[in-house]
Amino acid sequence: MIYFIAFLSPLFFAISVLIESFLSLDVFKKPATMCFYVSLTNAIFVPLLLFFGLPTMPSLQCWMIYLVLAIIDIAYLYPFYIALKKTDTSIVSSLFTIGKIFVPIMSFVILKDVLSLQQYIGFAIVILASLILTTKQGVKFKVNKAFYLMFLSSFLLAFRIVLAKLALTTDATWVNTMFYPNLISGALIFIFLAFKRLRPDIRGHFADYKKNVKLFVLIEFITFLAVLTSVYALSKLSPTISSAIDATEPLFLLAIAMLLRPICSYRCQEINVSWPKKLICFVLIIIGVVCIS
Repeated sequence: MIYFIAFLSPLFFAISVLIESFLSLDVFKKPATMCFYVSLTNAIFVPLLLFFGLPTMPSLQCWMIYLVLAIIDIAYLYPFYIALKKTDTSIVSSLFTIGKIFVPIMSFVILKDVLSLQQYIGFAIVILASLILTTKQGVKFKVNKAFYLMFLSSFLLAFRIVLAKLALTTDATWVNTMFYPNLISGALIFIFLAFKRLRPDIRGHFADYKKNVKLFVLIEFITFLAVLTSVYALSKLSPTISSAIDATEPLFLLAIAMLLRPICSYRCQEINVSWPKKLICFVLIIIGVVCIS
């Protein structure tokens, strides 16, 4: 059951990325404005966590961890939204995988977490297959600005996974690990209004936000479910195993893009990946997941 829950996270994130690419590219031109309204909308789902249990008072150490987690929740969005403007959604999704290669290292250094050789091999197979899955056929890989942006974004998320596991180990409650970072990030986002350069654009797009508020709520509810399932699975699994499962997001993105081809094919180029290549990657991902599990 825990693995089923864990795989719901990349599924929800894949859906969220597709919708966010529309808003980021077509409505909100400045990444900071998109970050503001996304984080603001995300905060409204914090009370839903009360259905899973009441948060407890964390220790001072946990408060510091939750503050860093909240900052990362906002910070990783900025390079992500810039990258969406520079390359295809599918490539951006695959580049999320890059930072995950650091998870086993950070997990070992920070948490002293050690897996078997078979699990590390499985992790490497999943990461490699996920990257290959979303490369365009006949196009050489080019290191451009989007690569560096997504390297930063994915590295922040990789660090977040390990830090969240540390919080779960220290605080021993996954509700706290969801509740406090979301609450803090919802408050921190108002710091954006302190910058004169950002205020006019945020105010100017308020009408666009109202117009697309249902879409924002849909995105953040799906993202909320993705983070919820991810944190709960992380409370039971190693960060390395959890990261490998999250790395299957391009697989789900591919499946969704195929279903929505008439709508999103101009952005999501997964449909251009040859079927033999898809089949090989699917088999590799399954093998990798079996190894780590």
